[in-house]
Amino acid sequence: MDQIGTLELSTENIITKKRARWAQGYNGKKACYIDKDVICYLCGNNVKFIAEDGAETVFNFPGEGVGPFDAHSLSHCFAVAEQCLNPKIYVFVYPTFRQTSVLQGGAKLEYTKLFFSSSDYLCSLSGIPEFDLTLWNYNTGSKLCTYALSRENIPTSLSFNPGNWRQICITSEKHVTLLNIEQSNTLFVMQPTIIQFGERHWPYDRRVRLPPADRDAEEITENERDIPTRASTRMTRYTIDVPKAAKAGLVGELAEKLDEIQDETERVKPVSQVWTPIGDLYIGCAGGQIIKIDGESHQGKVIYYPPKKARVPDSRMSSAGIHRESMVDIQMTADDDLDKLMVEESVDCIGLHKRGLYCAGRDGVLRLVDVKSRDVSVLEVCKIGVPVTSMAFSASYRHMVLGSEAGSLHLYEPGTPESLRLLKNLHYGVFVAISCLPGNEHCVTCRENGEIQVWTIDKGQLVSSISVDMPAFSMACSPMLNVCAVGTAGGYIYYLDMNDVENPRLVERVRVYEGTVTHLVYQETGMYLLSVSEDGHVFLIDGRASKNFKPLAHTGMKGEVQSLSSYTDSTGAVHVVVTHNTSGNKRSGATHMTTFSVTEETMRDLRYNCHSLKYDFKDKSISKVSLNMAIPSYGSAVTEGGTVYTLAQTNKKVHQHKLPRKEDLPPEKELEKIRMEPDAEFPGHQLPGGQVLLSPHHKWLATYGTDGTLMLRTIGQMDKTVSVTPHDYRIGGVKVVAFAEDSQNIFTTGYDGVLTCYTWNYTPTGLGKAKSAMEAARAKKSKLMTSQMEENEHIVGMQEWTPDRESRPMSERPVTTNREAKEKMKRDEALERDEIYQTPTPTPEDNSTWLQNQELEAFKEEDKQYAEIKKNLRVSIRDMRRTLQSMLHSNATLPELERLNRHEFDLDIEEQMRLQGEADQEVERVREEIEFENLAKMYLREMIKRECWDEMVVKGRAVQAFNSNLEVSNFPMRERHKQFLKMLETVKKRRAIEIAESKARTEILELPQKAAPTTADEEGGEGEDDDGREQPSTTGSLGMRNTVSGKFQVECLTGAQYGGGSDLFYSQFELHAREQKVNQIVLLEDAIFRVKQVFNKEFDELFIKKEQEIGKIAEKNKRIKKIIADLEFVEDVIEPSLTIAEKPEMMLTVNDDEVKVEKFYTPEQRKIMEKKQKEEEERRARERGDNARERALNEMMGGVLEVKKEDELKKDIPRPSFITTKAEAEWSEDEQKIAKDYERRVKELQEEREKYRKQLETELRKNQSIIQEGMAAFDEMLNTVFMKKIKVMMVIYQEELKILRLRYSLLIEEELETRENELNRLLEHKTAMKAKAAQTLMETNKSVSAYRDTYDIYLAEDKVMDKQFKKEFQDVSALQQDQLYRFFKKRPRALKITRAEGDASTLPNPFADRPSTARQNAQADQYMANQMADLDKLSNCPEGVEPLVWDRLCRYRMEKVKSENKVKVSAQILAEMTSFYQKRQEQEEQYKKDIDNIQDQLSRLREDRNRFNLNLEVQLLLKQGQVEVDAGSFIQEYKDSALIHRSVVEELNNNIQQLGESKIASMVESKDFRKGIIQLEWEHKKMLMQVEDLQNKMKDVQFIKVTREIQLFLNAPDYEGRKQGEVGKLEQTILQQKQIHEKNLSERKKALKELERTIKQKENDNEQLLKQLEDLNVSVHERKHIEQVNADKQKDSGAEKRYQEIVQRRKLVDLAKAQAQEVAVLRAEVERLRMRTFPALVQVEH
Repeated sequence: MDQIGTLELSTENIITKKRARWAQGYNGKKACYIDKDVICYLCGNNVKFIAEDGAETVFNFPGEGVGPFDAHSLSHCFAVAEQCLNPKIYVFVYPTFRQTSVLQGGAKLEYTKLFFSSSDYLCSLSGIPEFDLTLWNYNTGSKLCTYALSRENIPTSLSFNPGNWRQICITSEKHVTLLNIEQSNTLFVMQPTIIQFGERHWPYDRRVRLPPADRDAEEITENERDIPTRASTRMTRYTIDVPKAAKAGLVGELAEKLDEIQDETERVKPVSQVWTPIGDLYIGCAGGQIIKIDGESHQGKVIYYPPKKARVPDSRMSSAGIHRESMVDIQMTADDDLDKLMVEESVDCIGLHKRGLYCAGRDGVLRLVDVKSRDVSVLEVCKIGVPVTSMAFSASYRHMVLGSEAGSLHLYEPGTPESLRLLKNLHYGVFVAISCLPGNEHCVTCRENGEIQVWTIDKGQLVSSISVDMPAFSMACSPMLNVCAVGTAGGYIYYLDMNDVENPRLVERVRVYEGTVTHLVYQETGMYLLSVSEDGHVFLIDGRASKNFKPLAHTGMKGEVQSLSSYTDSTGAVHVVVTHNTSGNKRSGATHMTTFSVTEETMRDLRYNCHSLKYDFKDKSISKVSLNMAIPSYGSAVTEGGTVYTLAQTNKKVHQHKLPRKEDLPPEKELEKIRMEPDAEFPGHQLPGGQVLLSPHHKWLATYGTDGTLMLRTIGQMDKTVSVTPHDYRIGGVKVVAFAEDSQNIFTTGYDGVLTCYTWNYTPTGLGKAKSAMEAARAKKSKLMTSQMEENEHIVGMQEWTPDRESRPMSERPVTTNREAKEKMKRDEALERDEIYQTPTPTPEDNSTWLQNQELEAFKEEDKQYAEIKKNLRVSIRDMRRTLQSMLHSNATLPELERLNRHEFDLDIEEQMRLQGEADQEVERVREEIEFENLAKMYLREMIKRECWDEMVVKGRAVQAFNSNLEVSNFPMRERHKQFLKMLETVKKRRAIEIAESKARTEILELPQKAAPTTADEEGGEGEDDDGREQPSTTGSLGMRNTVSGKFQVECLTGAQYGGGSDLFYSQFELHAREQKVNQIVLLEDAIFRVKQVFNKEFDELFIKKEQEIGKIAEKNKRIKKIIADLEFVEDVIEPSLTIAEKPEMMLTVNDDEVKVEKFYTPEQRKIMEKKQKEEEERRARERGDNARERALNEMMGGVLEVKKEDELKKDIPRPSFITTKAEAEWSEDEQKIAKDYERRVKELQEEREKYRKQLETELRKNQSIIQEGMAAFDEMLNTVFMKKIKVMMVIYQEELKILRLRYSLLIEEELETRENELNRLLEHKTAMKAKAAQTLMETNKSVSAYRDTYDIYLAEDKVMDKQFKKEFQDVSALQQDQLYRFFKKRPRALKITRAEGDASTLPNPFADRPSTARQNAQADQYMANQMADLDKLSNCPEGVEPLVWDRLCRYRMEKVKSENKVKVSAQILAEMTSFYQKRQEQEEQYKKDIDNIQDQLSRLREDRNRFNLNLEVQLLLKQGQVEVDAGSFIQEYKDSALIHRSVVEELNNNIQQLGESKIASMVESKDFRKGIIQLEWEHKKMLMQVEDLQNKMKDVQFIKVTREIQLFLNAPDYEGRKQGEVGKLEQTILQQKQIHEKNLSERKKALKELERTIKQKENDNEQLLKQLEDLNVSVHERKHIEQVNADKQKDSGAEKRYQEIVQRRKLVDLAKAQAQEVAVLRAEVERLRMRTFPALVQVEH
């Protein structure tokens, strides 16, 4: 096949008229501009380019699989990553598709994201397992640096800062991170900065969390919760604060993530981001929130929260129809307001524009948001109508492209909502089928949502689309006429008229069956259409429109049909091959292959070849044969000669089968045993699954499958293949493949929703093959031309089909229900009238299937054929009904015993059996449920019994009092494990060794020191008694004390009644080590066990005593009952017994009397019971026979063995007979004697009876009193045991409290140890990072030093060029040399960046006034090149200079400019390297600070640990009144308390009392004495004050002065009026001064304004002067540079001459200074001599 050629994607570009490639499909992923009007996006394994005017171009990616993709709109390039092991990134230039570079080594398995910067850099994010962010220079293809991201925080969005490529923002679901790229020449490093959102005083881990999703949510930290920490108690003066991770025992990454794990607050989820020109960030969240991040402070805050959803309470009125309509109206009026509100998923895509922030999302609305003002508001709204998943601006920001997952692309001009237009709408969805229309110009695709689309084959343009409004499962185009058949759910087949491809019509809908139409295949000529239902039936349908697409017949298959193929031979017979699966597992492939043939003879007499009017084919008529496949396979394709090709499920190869001929087939019974083996196998695919397809001319075989590969081969050469990979195997691979009519184009679709078209690129050998395929297509077309024209004319004349609502399935139910109700009513009326009811002939229902209609026709025919028989049967049934009714009437009159049940008259035996079976099944189900329920209860019972009874060595029981509700229970005890006993034995031995060692050491070392007791010894014995034992106050328990032996203390038993004593206990003041605490816990647990054991022994004795007491009472009760019976008293007998609480084993057995329901016996059990009962009756009958023992006892001893007195007393004396027969007067003497003797004996008997009665009463009362006394004595004993139980429980609780405290201290030690391990881990990590930073710093220092040397070399070379200028131009005159040097030093002015499009304020691009550095550099280089070219023009050459010299100057000047640029660039690089070195120094210092901080924490932690181990927490047991601490709200606070001995307090109180009494006595005495002194002092002071007062009065009288005021006051008649006049004058003066002050103030303000105006003017002048100063500085520096260069170029002789002149001038100046000094000295001497001749007049002071 490879000799024919290769496959390429094909179409014809409208603009260039060149062969290119095309593919159609868009799934809503990234779509962005790559040119000013060209948009690109991924389309399957290709990159699609579409212009705004609709022109399309497709680039077939040459790599292995297509991964992430991104485009650079400024550089016009795009990057695509592979999807394979060790993937590569390819960078191409648009529109030439030239490969710029291949980036390798950035990932091992996959790339997840690619994104360009605004300059020459590309960033990639790898996936599992490394998650590395890699920075590339895509022009050079070099990897610059890599940054490892956390595997838990998968990035949701990434982007470069458009204004600064050194900043990258990464958002995840937990953090927002800003990466700063630092550079040192060729070394690049990414330094992260996590954005903080909380207040500055919050902890760091809380500040870096994202804000809550709800603005009203309150963040609660551990400190804010009212939960006391386990690291502190109320009785300690200090607390040990450890992090929560240490409490949880976590170290490493889990410790760092504990806060995140425990954070239950719902937080925002960033999904999109955009940069601003000043470096700020806007982040859109999934919940509709917008976050703003300050680029300088790296602080973020939520600037917008979406409104909460209103919850409308349910009410009765809301269910009314009118109310619903009003709510709809309200909703419609509120839509406009809702569009202006950003809601959830409305900011999934955001973009920054000059006008504001554009936001769009899955709500299908584009909004322009004003984020500059304080309140975020929506300025512009545009309804897109579909979910927006991609947004991108053009390079000029004048257009925007919006992509949707619905498969559409929209263009929008910002600021004009009416400019929205649809660029492309492909109705995204998975394709289910593809086929070509006759004429080889158009192909038709069908999506799973029922969308039918028509495409041009040559250009790949979407011509039209139509929807059938139902889910589609199959589709096929007729080769005869322009009709497309679509199979949907419910068995519907829709037929579409495709004669006018731009306006397809739905002309017919046929419902063939009820199931889903899974397959549709046209026979080659289009005469028949084969359809497969999901229940395995293959239907043959007439494919001609003239026959109205009538279904013809069908045949059944076993299992599920997986493939269907057909072949038409030269005779016109249609051979069909069906593969189907009977195992029930769809993935295992087809297990059977069934073939049948439909000939013209068969179709002529279709009724004869079918079984019935249902038109189900006879197997013999169609030669139907079903074969078992030896190897399960996928797909099938049949060719001439009966050759079938399939794809094997096991080895994935192509198998070739040869169908057996009819005469070679064995009998049907043996046919099932035959397994169809493949005749040959050929190379196949890599993954199981797929399909097989033959080309229209049956010469080429195409196989495709889940591996995404399409393989083609010729039938004659199956080993040679041509393969392409149009779709990715990760999403299912290739789904459908179709050939064009002439086989020149191949169409493929996959699960990615992409349609591709391939064409052949033939080799010279393959041109002949292509011609044969085209000739076969022409021959087929000419053969079908006549019928095609007729059928097309017929289908054009068909009316368009419109759905009828009455025929929908939902409306079938009421009609059917009404019909059934009417039939039932007529049937009941017939029964009442005793008439024969005849079922009406069924009629087809609306929307019935063809198969149902055929079944009705068959039923009608059968009804006509057997009409007479049915009539006779109805008459017989009527007679039977009459007979049965008479029997029922007669049965009702019979007696109840003779009456039969109603169900016995039921003649429907099958119905009876069915009902009985259902009842049995229900009984079985209920029985099974009960058995399972009982089994669960039994399991639960066994578990409870094992845990609470079987594993208990001492069973839990109680003893109750006889006469009260008092109850005492024992301690249930489990058997101690062998490990615990072994550990206990080890602890005892160790403790014994420790005690012996301490005792020996005490005797040896401390014995001499006991002679002189110290204060410490006295204080140590404060808690001891006279025997040297510790009191319970210091042991903390009632059951143990400590015996003091020197300095060491041990515990022993003081209360033998508790049984918990031991010599091995540690003192509470010695428990410092961990092993000691563990040993103490073991010993305390053993003590508790022994205490319980001792009490249980006493409890057992008490229990035995109660049993004995109950036995005694039972014996007494026997006699009491006998006495009561003898005395015939009615009294209650006390009969105590053991209750369930006292004898719990009674609960484990259930007696028969406890069951309240009747016991169920099985028949077997009943037989056994009857047998036993019969045996018992026989035994009793035998016993009732002749019993010699009983007969002898009765005859010899009257039936008793012992004669009792009470029995004798019960016997009456026999009365003589004459007393009753004769009167007393008739008695004889003997009879009278006998009568007297009788009376005497009767009187004696009565006396004996009375005496015996009194004896019995006395005995009864005595026995009752004995019982009461025994019960009372037992109750008293039980009360004593109860009181002891309380004390024992107190002792146990005290010891358990000790154990809890010890375990708590062990827990604290573990927490401290965990924290120490964590700090050590952090210290090691920081130390390693510091070492790494130090290594980087050292390498950076070396590189900076090396590059500084390089910079010095460049600088020296640049200066040498200045010095060598005159040497280079020695051949010109000095004047020309100066002129040339001025031109040599001339440079163009610096570039001022200008915008070609106009002012930055009017441009829509927000980054117009801040272009990227790369753009500025490019503009500067271009400007410099142009300016230098202008300077190099010959017109600038000075007069007299030759052109050759000018050219040489230009070249030399260009070299100098390059050298200066090299120096400038080197200086910049050196500055960057120096800055990088400084940052590395700062980083190392920060690591050092972190290490010091960790070491400080470790030291503090060790101090806390030592203090915790030394400052023990001791349990004290104090009596009431010995605690003198004020109680707080709940319990006492002991933090500021001290524990002292009570004797100290008592002694101190005595001293205080004595001192107080003496002080009170002295105070009383002092008070009396001081009282007299104070009284005298007071009288003395009073007299002195009187004297002083009199003296003052006398002085006042003597020294008083009579002033004018006094005189005026004394002489003036109206003094007050005078004063008021003076006050008025003063007020007028004050008012006048205020006016003058205001006037002066206004003048000063005017002067101040003038000064401010002058200041502003001066500032403006200063700014202008500063600008002039900058220009002058530039000129001065240039002049200075020129002068320096000129100075360097001057000859050394001139410098020497100037130097000699300067030295000579200096010497002359020094000489002049010396001579001037001498003249001054001479002048002073002359003046002195002159002054000597003048007289001196001196004034003498006295």
